[in-house]
Amino acid sequence: MAKKNSSLQKQTLKVIFNNLADLSDENLIQIIEMGEKYLIDDPTLKQQAEDIKKLFEQKHPALELVRRTLTSISKECRDKLIENLIINAMVVENQRRQKLAKELGFGLPWFFVMSPTAQCNLNCRGCYAGRYIKDEGLPFELVDRILNEAKELGIYFVVISGGEPYFWPHILEVFEKHNDMYFMTYTNGTLLTKEMTKKLAKLGNVAPAISIEGFEKETDDRRGPGTFKKIMEAMDNLKEAGVPFGFSVTPTKLNVEALMSDEFVDLMIQKGCSFGWYFQYVPVGRKPDVNLMVSPEDRNRLRMRTNEIRNTKPLFVGDFWNDGPYAGGCIAGARPGGYFHINCNGGVEPCAFLQFSVDNIKDKHLLDIIRSPFFQAFQEAQPYCDNGNLLTPCAFIDNPEVLRRIVKEYNAKPSYEGADDAVCNPTICHFLDEYSKAYKKIADPVWENGMNKKYKHWKEKAAESAKKNNKKD
Repeated sequence: MAKKNSSLQKQTLKVIFNNLADLSDENLIQIIEMGEKYLIDDPTLKQQAEDIKKLFEQKHPALELVRRTLTSISKECRDKLIENLIINAMVVENQRRQKLAKELGFGLPWFFVMSPTAQCNLNCRGCYAGRYIKDEGLPFELVDRILNEAKELGIYFVVISGGEPYFWPHILEVFEKHNDMYFMTYTNGTLLTKEMTKKLAKLGNVAPAISIEGFEKETDDRRGPGTFKKIMEAMDNLKEAGVPFGFSVTPTKLNVEALMSDEFVDLMIQKGCSFGWYFQYVPVGRKPDVNLMVSPEDRNRLRMRTNEIRNTKPLFVGDFWNDGPYAGGCIAGARPGGYFHINCNGGVEPCAFLQFSVDNIKDKHLLDIIRSPFFQAFQEAQPYCDNGNLLTPCAFIDNPEVLRRIVKEYNAKPSYEGADDAVCNPTICHFLDEYSKAYKKIADPVWENGMNKKYKHWKEKAAESAKKNNKKD
């Protein structure tokens, strides 16, 4: 019966998403209502369908984004986007993951980031991975094992980072062998030639996110002369080949105005981006510099701006720290529905920016690491601040004392020489203490003015998860 229901759900969802690009708004709404009849036994799916229907009824820009994406990508990419990402990762395997979590007694993450290599052809100032040892890397056999174990846990979405992921010689082999999974790659874009993008289009299960710093001046200043033009060429190659893609930006004091501008966002839409990620600069990696961090005031402006972009532009954007309320706070430490990071040496970190590990994937299975006491400590500490403000979700820049305490308590190993500056360097620690206080003075009134009630269910879920973990121990 379970297999029959699963098959029915897959077929229903395929019909819905395969018709999104061509039908009228009214017919699309009718299709979703028809789908709800088949999905009525699953409250999560039913709510998701209802939310999509409301967006269509409101003529939200998301409708244009869906149409544009599905009509502009190749057939292989469209099929894999629907079957691997939406149906496998988001729906069917999500249900299996939730069922497995009940059997295990603790929740499971939705995805993870893996950096199989630290090698890169650029030397970007302030790179978060800039101090990993370059000649280290993960062998294909290990990555293959990790992905097989992930699928056993119902995890079908994986992000590949680096270094530069397209420097890793086995990258296409992994995409091809695990063609039932969906991948996103964080890349500098310089290796996305016409030949490479045609291969990605044929595989269909990859969406690159290209790192860019704004316009030509900002990008070349951080990434090297000529990089901006290469990125523009890479985006053109992806668009021509029919590969879905987006951008990834690091707001700093030097480029935050450019990244928030209509001109930049419209350029990304014009080039063909379907999504974009905003990762505010934090002092890790190559030559960490606290003076590059955006001010608390600009961080709040960025929070409001990303919401505005989502509501007015046919582009999905996410803000890694400011979107805490929508994600239930910090998603690090393999939190249920969250993620973790496997670095190029196999060290498993709670987050790509919290560069400490207790376990190594070479020595342990994925499930054992997910339920490790080190990861559970981050989960149980949430929400990190007393008032539960999900606008200040980070254990690094918002609640730095939490990171210091957990690293010390579990004797976590820094991922490279100098990584422990985040918890030991007096200059960085003092700055983050003062920064977190300053931002809370801005964010707390916003949170307490009704947002705390709107998102209180996340606090209840966190408490329930922590209780289960303690009971399991």
